Amino acid sequence: MTLNRETVHCALLNAPYDACQPKRVLCSAGGSLLSGCRFLLLLLSLIFCQAIYANEDIAPRGGQNTQEKAVTKQLAQTCYATDAKLAPAMVAIRPDRFLMGSPENEKDRESDEDPQHAVTIPNPFAISRCEITVGQFRQFVQETNHRTTVEDNGKGCFVWNVDQETYGQQPERNWKNPGFAQNDNHPVVCVSWDDTQAYVKWLSHRTGAVYRLPTEAEWEYLARAGTKTARYYQDDKQCDYANGAGQETKSIASSDWTLAECSDSHVYTAPVASFGENQFGLFDLLGNVWEWTEDCWHGNYQGAPQDGSAWKDADGGDCNRRVVRGGSWLYDPRGLRSAFRYWNDTGGAGNDLGFRIARAF
Repeated sequence: MTLNRETVHCALLNAPYDACQPKRVLCSAGGSLLSGCRFLLLLLSLIFCQAIYANEDIAPRGGQNTQEKAVTKQLAQTCYATDAKLAPAMVAIRPDRFLMGSPENEKDRESDEDPQHAVTIPNPFAISRCEITVGQFRQFVQETNHRTTVEDNGKGCFVWNVDQETYGQQPERNWKNPGFAQNDNHPVVCVSWDDTQAYVKWLSHRTGAVYRLPTEAEWEYLARAGTKTARYYQDDKQCDYANGAGQETKSIASSDWTLAECSDSHVYTAPVASFGENQFGLFDLLGNVWEWTEDCWHGNYQGAPQDGSAWKDADGGDCNRRVVRGGSWLYDPRGLRSAFRYWNDTGGAGNDLGFRIARAF
């Protein structure tokens, strides 16, 4: 079976949300936008809005009106494609500059988010609209007979033990059995960084395009989507835009957890695109599951690249640990910030950790 089509949408930084609605472009078997797509449409879309948002600060999103909810529903459907020949829906992202890291006055900021620094994303790229789903990962496993790291080593996935109030490995837990119910539209979890590399290698071979994980800088650029606030949504709108630890989490939470004041109705993972999208038309950048990135772990941004590239072992980077971003269903509002960052061992996997994919044009 060949993955011979890809859906690409144009998301435009800092553009007024209604001014530049995403446009659909279907690609050929080769996976090349230049040779197989209506590339002119994409190019014109990227150029058209440049003047509109070049120096404009974008406000965090608030409550959605009826029209915006209809757009959200339409965009969400692109993540639920049932045609096995379709690669994950991708969104085209234009280049620009942004401030990475948190300002000194941001509430709950951590020392590893410092120093805040300007980063230039030099070239357009594409990112999956949603986190990779159980169904998409299952297709990969079925075609390759891939065994995930935690299945292979028998140690199992890290999970939250409600009775013991501890986070540890359980041998029986893996992507097929993470400790709670999931269907094919939920984000796949219990996958290691090594598993993500196997997935993007397979998808690249199948489509002819080169897929990869986003860099940490690309990830924050996507999460901010033109905003300079702690989140791409207003602080009191978490449950409209993110699956984090809200009042619904009381049933599994320790007594010392700080929960959001709202309830999002999902104790564990939610199907992807269950909440509102950000200003780029992307879902679940904050909450639902942590997302792997390409970068090795550094304890702060001293010496960090300013061109959006992956920061590997230079400047003391630890490549046995890779950066994860976005927080998850298990995290309180402190962890659901665009600048919040953490790490995980490359062979480690948790039932609140998944991934999304990127590709160059």
